[in-house]
Amino acid sequence: MVYNVGDGMAEEYPSTAYVLTLVGAILSLIIGLIYIFVGSLIIVGTAGRGAPFGLVCIILGILGAILGLAGASMMKDPEKVHTGGILAIIAAFFSAGGVITFILLLIGGIMALTWKKPEEKAKILPPPPPA
Repeated sequence: MVYNVGDGMAEEYPSTAYVLTLVGAILSLIIGLIYIFVGSLIIVGTAGRGAPFGLVCIILGILGAILGLAGASMMKDPEKVHTGGILAIIAAFFSAGGVITFILLLIGGIMALTWKKPEEKAKILPPPPPA
């Protein structure tokens, strides 16, 4: 059985940007879940006085993770790569993961915005048959 592994053409989507954004979004989700837990403890522990800070923790945790995952999923579709890059950059500013998550989402978003769809190779037609 012969498998065709490709003809050396460029990728159909920006895989490096996708991986960086996905890793940043997953880190943001994990740290966001910790923020949600801490935020809920603050709300409960302060009998409602710390509710604004707790709610901010919860909203940032959810928003950063959702935007990052949405951006990464859009990068798989070559027609929506730039939209995914914009979402990843926005997620970088709302992410709850700190500096590492910010850098991963920002670089992934910038790489997606600068990515260009690969051009098809010119096909060489066979010569016409002799007359």
